[in-house]
Amino acid sequence: MKRLFYMATVFCMICGCCQTQEQTETIPILTWAGMPSEKAEECFPIAKECGIDWHLGLYGNLEQTLHAMDQAAKVGIGVIPGFPEMKDSTEYAVAAIMDHPALIAYHLKDEPETWDIHWLKALHDKVQSLDSSHPCYINLYPNWAWNEENYADNIELYASEINTQFYSFDQYPVTEDEGKISVRPTWYRNLEEFSAMARRHGKPFWAFALAKSHHLGPPSPPAFYPVPTLGHLRLQVFSDLLYGAQVIQYFTFAGIYDSKEGRKTPVFDIFRQVNSEIKAYSPVFLGCTVKDVWHTGDSIPSHTRRLKDMPHEKVKTLEMSGEGAVVSLLENGGRTYLAVQNRDCVNDATLDIVFNGRVKRFTSEGPVRHDGGTITLEPGNMAIFILN
Repeated sequence: MKRLFYMATVFCMICGCCQTQEQTETIPILTWAGMPSEKAEECFPIAKECGIDWHLGLYGNLEQTLHAMDQAAKVGIGVIPGFPEMKDSTEYAVAAIMDHPALIAYHLKDEPETWDIHWLKALHDKVQSLDSSHPCYINLYPNWAWNEENYADNIELYASEINTQFYSFDQYPVTEDEGKISVRPTWYRNLEEFSAMARRHGKPFWAFALAKSHHLGPPSPPAFYPVPTLGHLRLQVFSDLLYGAQVIQYFTFAGIYDSKEGRKTPVFDIFRQVNSEIKAYSPVFLGCTVKDVWHTGDSIPSHTRRLKDMPHEKVKTLEMSGEGAVVSLLENGGRTYLAVQNRDCVNDATLDIVFNGRVKRFTSEGPVRHDGGTITLEPGNMAIFILN
């Protein structure tokens, strides 16, 4: 019952149906797959240790699903299970897990095509008629994989037809080609169009970061995703947050813990660090309203808007060295925040920002007085200021 109450509170916050001056919960952190049911007893405590709140597990049958959920419940982790009976024997499957304390949502489909929408709507509506207390999870393609020029139309079609409580999409922007790290040019357009769609429908969206290095064959260039560094992870999750994402998802748990070898990977410690930062920044981002997002730099990502004027009357000057910045103006709990992120995931950058009057900087340790001066931002890192 405690888990269900916690979930109701979080969904209330991220859907905006409950406004409070003080928030005590945190941005949920989810891992995708990479945790076999037979390894659940071993893996879920590891997941808890590194700050994971929920796990999306894909299982071979209901029996495996229930075993995994039982182990998750023991350590206080929620589960979004996907298993064949959800489609083959929907009434039976929902009845079997709907009262389980670990249940967060029902996984229905990953990366559907437009021609899947009709049957997915029917399945979604059937599941919700059987259990209206838990939402359904469907994850959508990134724009480069779903006809980029028609992507906005595709996601709008999905949102108009299937009344999910939230929207989710995946894209892993940090790539490596012959030792050179680059960011997919499609990524910020994806965040722009997806967040705009979510705002139009008045619902939250969930976004991804990559935890596991892997090759991806044609037709997806470049074909290699590197082992993520601290800068890679920060760039992804903080950009997600600056655009308003309300849940951070990682693909996959296997990038953090190798269950075959029974050992933590080199990514584990930086993953835990980034998760602790996400939780520390949750008072800013959980349930926030994003007022606007801009970019700076000699060149800015496709389909984004350049910061031409100051983002707020309290900002006198704002300059970022290097690749440039993502600049987000947000409101939450009666406060206005300005978040400025280093858009380079490899190199440090300096932020020179001057305010009209006093402001505070919101750090991972909480609010502190900001007296001006140059701020060095590590790769992908951000500075957050409380404007009022």
